[in-house]
Amino acid sequence: MKNKFLLLGLLLLTFGCRNNEKERLTVRIEGLQEDSLICAYMTPATIRDRQPMVQRMIGGQKSADGKSVEFRVTTPDDEQLYRMILAPRGYRGDGPRQTIQLFLLPGENDLRVEGKYEGEHQTIDYTLTGSPVQEEWLERQKVIEPLEMQLGMLGMTASFVQPGSGVADSLQMQMQVLADSISSLKTDYIAENPSAQLSAYYLTTIGDPYLVDSLYRGLDDSVKNGPFKAWLDLQNEEIAKVFAAEEARTAMAGGGVAPDFTLPGLDGKDFTLSSLFNKEGRYIVLDFWGTWCSWCIKGMPEMKKAYAELGNGRQVEFVGIDCGDTEEAWKKGVEKHGLPWIHVRAEGDDIPVRYGIEAFPTKIILAPDGSTVRRFTGEDPAFYTCLDSLVRAAR
Repeated sequence: MKNKFLLLGLLLLTFGCRNNEKERLTVRIEGLQEDSLICAYMTPATIRDRQPMVQRMIGGQKSADGKSVEFRVTTPDDEQLYRMILAPRGYRGDGPRQTIQLFLLPGENDLRVEGKYEGEHQTIDYTLTGSPVQEEWLERQKVIEPLEMQLGMLGMTASFVQPGSGVADSLQMQMQVLADSISSLKTDYIAENPSAQLSAYYLTTIGDPYLVDSLYRGLDDSVKNGPFKAWLDLQNEEIAKVFAAEEARTAMAGGGVAPDFTLPGLDGKDFTLSSLFNKEGRYIVLDFWGTWCSWCIKGMPEMKKAYAELGNGRQVEFVGIDCGDTEEAWKKGVEKHGLPWIHVRAEGDDIPVRYGIEAFPTKIILAPDGSTVRRFTGEDPAFYTCLDSLVRAAR
């Protein structure tokens, strides 16, 4: 099951520079044998437009004595870069901290990172100058980062443990304690420093929308309208969608009629949901999915089997509502997996929000008159049991 909130795409490898770019960051790493550095980052535009992270390969210049390599990082001029990651070209994720993490604020153009690579431990110890906000952040990371590393290691261990076992429960409890400790360190700082720009950065790293909303209201205007404004505004937009989706789920839970919509079908013609209401007593299944959602794809064989057993649309009509795909990816996905029911594509978040979609896949069963019967999030076998019972009772 894929969570919609704060969902990120894959990395896009690009080379070269655009006209509005300049050298904003210098990185010198002692003890590094490689002469190339991977630079990955996001901007508000990449997130808003659902684009993947930008990733560039940057060539470096070795010092005369060969003991260090210096890189001059060219990035969009005067734009905020969020959660920027720098890693040696040979990085394979097998080190506890083999990357350099930072962010660039608007107007920050003369940052410098000095690091030392320890090959034995596969770590890069580094300092940063030129950004007071990040200098404070790096200092505080000395306390937070060990907790984050422990949390990551426990999460990796939990992935190899049988769910529901005593060991799994113990690991989950330990992970929750660590996650709460990390969250408390950040939230306490924000509450105690409402006028600090670092509070804005921490706020963008907290996943609880209710907590974020409450903390945001306590920030000084100088922070709300400061260098992190673009990210805070974007986060507020997403939180508003979360709240609206929750209201929609509540409204539909009481058996209310599903919101009507008109969306383009595979043939380019518009399809209106209400055209299926009160049509020969058929139930309607709305399947919110995407080709990018692995659990959605895993569930398609069972969906196809149920559709065939229920008369290929004669007893229950399925409507697949694609979310988050390009038109090309959507059409290719339907064809590749041989999905024989009605398909439409929702561009943007309007329809998913109106239906209160919080994760993918989500299946909603509607009565023949369009009223909501039940909602299923994730690949839940209970969906098929419920649908079969409804159809049998209606015969």
